[in-house]
Amino acid sequence: MPEKNNQRTRLTRMLLKNSLIELLHKKPVYQITVSELCDTAELNRSTFYKYYGNVQDILQELKDETLFKSSQCMQEMETAGVINGEEPLCRLLYDIKENREIYRLLLDNSVNEDFPVEMLKETVNFFKLKVGSALNSNQLSDYIFKYVISGCISVIQNWVSGPMTETPEEISRLIYSISVSILDHTHMLPQDSAATGVKASGRSSG
Repeated sequence: MPEKNNQRTRLTRMLLKNSLIELLHKKPVYQITVSELCDTAELNRSTFYKYYGNVQDILQELKDETLFKSSQCMQEMETAGVINGEEPLCRLLYDIKENREIYRLLLDNSVNEDFPVEMLKETVNFFKLKVGSALNSNQLSDYIFKYVISGCISVIQNWVSGPMTETPEEISRLIYSISVSILDHTHMLPQDSAATGVKASGRSSG
């Protein structure tokens, strides 16, 4: 019986999430009512309120689940001892491609303006943890990192909003090479960059 209830719960939540995704293609979340969502999911209001307090709760759950997958991906790569920032980014991009409809909506600032930065948070933290301690710090470091992050977000947003003909490998290589180039030309990469696992442009990696 518990297993059947769990299956019913998962099915009900999935129906409501899929219905919200469908409606978000037509209107912003603040215009979506519980009644409209229930009609789309073919569920009654009492069933909705058994699991959620309002429509925003479903959007938050979608966001949390998506960010958890991003975080989990980064943790797995860190456990494996990966020091190349391109690899965890590529893993994240594969997840984005597999779940493109959810990411397209969440990366739309009108749906959730904080999600793009949060989505890349684990990747950025991974990069700073593995490489950051070996970087040359200067008074403009924070500005440079923010510039790099916003560039990464922009590339991913454009990729997701288009036909996604480029592979995750191609996009991760583009993002990583541009990011490393910026760090190199702002003198944040040390002369001996071999220890960081980063290849600086125009320099010998040893």
